[in-house]
Amino acid sequence: MILGSSKYDKKEAKKDIPLEVNNDDVLPEPPAVEFRPSEHISEPRSLAPTAVIGPKIRFKGELIGEEDLLIEGNVEGSIDLKGNSLIVGKQGVVKANVIANSVTIHGTVEGDIYGEERISIKDSSKMTGNLIAERVTLDDGAKFKGSIDMDMDAHKDKFRSSDRSALRS
Repeated sequence: MILGSSKYDKKEAKKDIPLEVNNDDVLPEPPAVEFRPSEHISEPRSLAPTAVIGPKIRFKGELIGEEDLLIEGNVEGSIDLKGNSLIVGKQGVVKANVIANSVTIHGTVEGDIYGEERISIKDSSKMTGNLIAERVTLDDGAKFKGSIDMDMDAHKDKFRSSDRSALRS
């Protein structure tokens, strides 16, 4: 088709189309990309959390959320993620009481952790505080100082969704 002209000659238009394909005219296929989740994420629920506090972020106060969270930065205060998971990455430093459905620690945490489902302390972590969950795993090499309570019946009030003051006490 010739722009700016009202006449269209099919024979002339066909002349512009090469009959043979030159390999130089074909774009190479892009290389296959392999998805690799971050080395510190090993959650069974999902490959990656929906929210991230990066390594250059410092947060001080009451953190309340309704989505999964990865902390690689510094958080001080309290963390309330009832029904969701928390991952403290290798660079993460948390000085807070925590409540979440599942908690995985690769970094440093100082405070009590309430895990409705489970708490996992990995070999690269340093944890000081009390752990309360039905299932608790401590990897060989993890540094832990505190107590472990796996009797969840005594702590069910902490996981009521309407009670957001459970961590303040």
